[in-house]
Amino acid sequence: MRFITISVAAATVLLLSGLSGSDAAIASTCDTTKCVFPACVCPSEKPPKGMDPKTVPQFFTLTFDDAIQAATVPVASALMSQHRNPNGCPMKATWFAQTLYSDYALIQQWYAAGNEVADHTMNHIGTPPVEEIVGNRKAINAFSGIPFAKMTGFRAPFLNYSKSTFDILAQEKIQYDSSVNAIPTDAYWPYTLDNGVANDCWNGICAQPIVSPGLWEIPMHAITNSDQPTAKVISMDPQLEGTGEVVGGWLKNNFNRHYNGNRQPFGIYLHPVHVGQSVQMFNDFFKWAAAQPDVWFVTNQQLLEWMKNPVPASQLAAQDYMKCNIPAVGKEICNGMDDTKAGAIDSKVLETCNFASGPWSTCYGCPKTIPTPADPVPERVVAAGQASYRTPVPANCAMEWWDPVAAQCLCTSSNCTFTDVSQIKPTTTSTGTTSPTGNPNKNNAGQLTGSLATLSAIAAVAAGIAQLL
Repeated sequence: MRFITISVAAATVLLLSGLSGSDAAIASTCDTTKCVFPACVCPSEKPPKGMDPKTVPQFFTLTFDDAIQAATVPVASALMSQHRNPNGCPMKATWFAQTLYSDYALIQQWYAAGNEVADHTMNHIGTPPVEEIVGNRKAINAFSGIPFAKMTGFRAPFLNYSKSTFDILAQEKIQYDSSVNAIPTDAYWPYTLDNGVANDCWNGICAQPIVSPGLWEIPMHAITNSDQPTAKVISMDPQLEGTGEVVGGWLKNNFNRHYNGNRQPFGIYLHPVHVGQSVQMFNDFFKWAAAQPDVWFVTNQQLLEWMKNPVPASQLAAQDYMKCNIPAVGKEICNGMDDTKAGAIDSKVLETCNFASGPWSTCYGCPKTIPTPADPVPERVVAAGQASYRTPVPANCAMEWWDPVAAQCLCTSSNCTFTDVSQIKPTTTSTGTTSPTGNPNKNNAGQLTGSLATLSAIAAVAAGIAQLL
């Protein structure tokens, strides 16, 4: 399995002075008498609906970019497994996933563990054509089983986007984009693009006639190394810009600016291949942040659920989207989970697909050719009607309950059993390891040399449910 790397600096580094430009002016053109909440939300540094910042949750989003593979999943696990929300639910994160070099089974397991999978194009193409964006969702749906309705977000590779990018997102009815940078002078809460983009105005995007009603923008709140006008602005991978002690100080200072101000969502945006030896630094910071009152780790989807119906921090734990019930299936099926609690996910039921770009596993049957933007869902090796055919997830059954081998939905009513994992103490795991053990090449029957079960369990631990394995 290959690492995916990027050909530009992993951390977008800019200077604060001169970047705000007309951002505030653009935001001020949004007419609140015509932009009616929650269908339309104007860019604002203040919480929605005039809420007192001291009463709102301090949301904390952790996102990853690029391939979900045997080499990157343990990094996410090491960063997430120790941390929980005030209601006891495990830390969740959003992964902007590409299909190039990804393992579709690990994509499914990341999602099945309660995390979010969002679109990052098939081949990591900046300013991407429609085929890259649409093809990525189609391939993940077909070979990871994730419903289109659950893949609602997008981030442009290299953070390179244009007006056409937003036009494609609107056309495809994608719920949100998260590609623009926010600095202290335009630190907006998520807003809709009914009146255009209000961040990154320095590059001319705010002057573009972008009118995409209902399409959300979740700005990437950058880290600055000081509060001075000449501060360095770091969009992604802040660990690359200084020692652990120095960067840890920057993170606390930036968090406090949000927490003690208007409590705009705070984010850490990472490429797992660049985390390196910074795992402990991030874990120390996450632990420090979680110790502050009313701090909640959320996915972008959870954040938008709150934006549509904001409630005080005191009421957040009661919201359905913040709970952490998992299906209690009881029978081992190929669904990205350890259903029988035997210690391995999808043991002996995955299929391995071998291609020149690298092998990967799936629950839903290997294709004859590698998925491409021109043909994201090639014909399966075993066709419908043949023995050993893997039946795709139907529209009337959730992926977690679908047995693709037996073509059976194990949930036949709205009263299927769930297990509440909110108050179950997480299993202790190593947080210092940033690379998998063993050779991350597959051999047969969906097994990774060095144990696919082990790496899959790590993915589950990342969402805090390894204690149920």
